[in-house]
Amino acid sequence: MNSKEEKIYKIKDIAQELGVSIQTVKNYENLGILPKAKRDEKGWRYYTQEDLIKIKALYKEEIKRI
Repeated sequence: MNSKEEKIYKIKDIAQELGVSIQTVKNYENLGILPKAKRDEKGWRYYTQEDLIKIKALYKEEIKRI
């Protein structure tokens, strides 16, 4: 985390925000629909507030195309 102590989101938080499963978030990431998550030293995915805003915008655009 940086010195500002920004909020960190786990993949379950992103899935909940989008209203989809964790596996769907992983699939969207693998397909390139969503950007790759950052990883901590244990390999766990994490996202920042800025990531969440971008992901929500990208997800809304993708849903419109379906």
